[in-house]
Amino acid sequence: MMDYIEKIFKRAKLCNIVDNILYGPEPEKECLDYEERMNEAYKKYSGTVAKYDPKCNSELYDAANALTEVISEVYMEIGFQAGVLFMQEIYYNSEKHRKATGDDQIK
Repeated sequence: MMDYIEKIFKRAKLCNIVDNILYGPEPEKECLDYEERMNEAYKKYSGTVAKYDPKCNSELYDAANALTEVISEVYMEIGFQAGVLFMQEIYYNSEKHRKATGDDQIK
């Protein structure tokens, strides 16, 4: 699993994001907001679980919620770390450009 996360950080480059935005697959035609997307996923999940375990507060629900919580935390941390990598790249590129144009001298 760690190898997968390391691959995310290696791909966390602005040029990869720009390439995906400019040349990647077309965006989905319908883009629901966050709450709508979560509600739709929960409805689908609840319907599936109800087929196998009709109790509302079952052990299956609890286990899935615990799993979801951990995965959400991990991806949030990965997102923050990728954001820091983007900030570092932006800073490095702007410093490089500033030095190349001679803007680094005190006026």
